[in-house]
Amino acid sequence: MRFGFTLLLLLLLLSGFGQSTENEHLEKKAHSPRKATLYSTFLPGAGQVYNRAYWKVPIIYGGFAAFTYFIHFNNMEYLKWRSLYEQKVNETIDDLYEGVNEETLRREREKWRRSRDLNYIGLGFLYLLQIMDATVEAHLFEYDISDDLTLRYQPFIYQNTWTSNQQSGAGNIGLGVSLSF
Repeated sequence: MRFGFTLLLLLLLLSGFGQSTENEHLEKKAHSPRKATLYSTFLPGAGQVYNRAYWKVPIIYGGFAAFTYFIHFNNMEYLKWRSLYEQKVNETIDDLYEGVNEETLRREREKWRRSRDLNYIGLGFLYLLQIMDATVEAHLFEYDISDDLTLRYQPFIYQNTWTSNQQSGAGNIGLGVSLSF
């Protein structure tokens, strides 16, 4: 009985150490733009996850997948036309392309090379864009967007007491605009 009472008292005393204080609840972890930038730099989309903008991650990876697909497709076409051009120069070209002149083959080769290179540039741009997006969103993470922003307008008639129109009761008509934050 005495052992059970001591054990109960010990558990009650130790359970108080697991409680949090009020300051711990009030302490808010700061949202770091630097962390978001680093996360997005090393793993595309990770900065967006850090910023809790989960809906952007599939868009980012979809863009990467599309650019990768088009880079691969354009590179295959470039290699095909490069090979045909080299065959035409060496005069060992297939009968199917015998009637095509050397200049046309060269232009086709350059067209596919240019398309492939532009897709590489687009892929790099998408990479930089997702880093910038994560950084900007992290800076604006704690920005207060309240419903208190209002723009009101209403017509008014201003009675001017300093003019000679006092007898006629004429006034100036205008539009009042007020912006509340």
